[in-house]
Amino acid sequence: MNTMSPNCSPSALPKGTGLRTVNKLPIYLMGLVLLAFMLIMMLTMKDRADAQNRKEQEETPTAASATQFAQEVVGTRTGGLITPPDNTPKEDAAAKKPDFRPRSEDSNKPAAAATAAPPPIDEELLRIRQAKAQMFAEAVKSRTTVRGAAARSSGSPAPTTAANNMQERLEEVRRMMAANQSNDPTAAYKARLEQLRAAGLAGGAPAPAAGGQQASGAPADRWELDLQVQTPRSPFELRAGSVIPATLISGINSDLPGQIVGQVSQDVYDTATGHHLLIPQGSRLVGTYNSGVAYGQERVLVAWTRIVFPDGKALDLGSMPGADSAGYGGFEDQVDNHYLRLFGSALLMSAVTAGITYSQRQSDSGDSDRTDASSVLSEALGQQLGQATAQLLSKNLSIAPTLQIRPGYRFNVVVTKDLTFSKPYQSFDY
Repeated sequence: MNTMSPNCSPSALPKGTGLRTVNKLPIYLMGLVLLAFMLIMMLTMKDRADAQNRKEQEETPTAASATQFAQEVVGTRTGGLITPPDNTPKEDAAAKKPDFRPRSEDSNKPAAAATAAPPPIDEELLRIRQAKAQMFAEAVKSRTTVRGAAARSSGSPAPTTAANNMQERLEEVRRMMAANQSNDPTAAYKARLEQLRAAGLAGGAPAPAAGGQQASGAPADRWELDLQVQTPRSPFELRAGSVIPATLISGINSDLPGQIVGQVSQDVYDTATGHHLLIPQGSRLVGTYNSGVAYGQERVLVAWTRIVFPDGKALDLGSMPGADSAGYGGFEDQVDNHYLRLFGSALLMSAVTAGITYSQRQSDSGDSDRTDASSVLSEALGQQLGQATAQLLSKNLSIAPTLQIRPGYRFNVVVTKDLTFSKPYQSFDY
């Protein structure tokens, strides 16, 4: 059948062909439900708005209520001022009027006696006042140890020992003040120590003589360290204990000794201020490593001897050690203990020993007691091979592990001596 013919339209199809039109009744029901829901929501919102408006109207006073309230306050008064009501009884008003009539002294006495009642006595307060009065009296009667100029001028002589002690104390205070005002921060302590040593009150040995030697017969103080704090020799100084971060360029193999090369990975500044560049990034480090590795050792010892700056200048470092990034001495990366070689040699020697033993048994299995040439040769061969295998085993067991440090290893050069520079680093300033 041609599908484009008018007979194939849905309206022209006969009944029972299986095609049905869409029923729109559920859509209508859903629309009615939505309309009912929206109508209920609108009615609810309107009721809430009306209730809110009624509440605001009740809370807000109207013009009529304001007028009634003003009438209640003013009443029948027509003036601008509202005088307070006079509720005072006439008898009280008469009593409040001042009485300017003169009174005699006899008439005032009983009134004063009646009005002025004695206050209650506080026993605790009275006891405290008595104690304060007694302490004040004792302070006034007690003697004072300081005598003024007026007392000395009156003719009473002061004791000479007290005056001498006071004078000595004043002199000591003056010396200490002068020492404090000087540039030396330890001058006051030195002045006090000298005074005590002169008086024989200070412990330890007396002050040294002008030449720096101890007094004759005086023992030296073994607890005194005859060293002083050293100031930096130059503002451009790298003190011992500093580190130079670097990266390894050439690898390390502990089978043979050799030279290694590293490169500084960060700029290094002075120790005092940290503002002056002393070693720039990119400087080359030259050093050596130790190839004497014992069995079980996993770190190789490295010493750096020279640093070459990017512009060609060089500085001798002596033998400053190298440490890893955590501060441990030496470098640690890969360790080859030669386990394959050791166990392979052991297996080979066991096979050789088994062959020798088997050959000896074959030679001894003959019935005759005669010793022929083949048996003698086999015994000699077995003995020699056994000795050779024993020596080979002992040599293989004494093989030291091989330590390998790959290029790119990050490390630090520990500065063990002060490095003093004449000026900050500048390229080609020579």
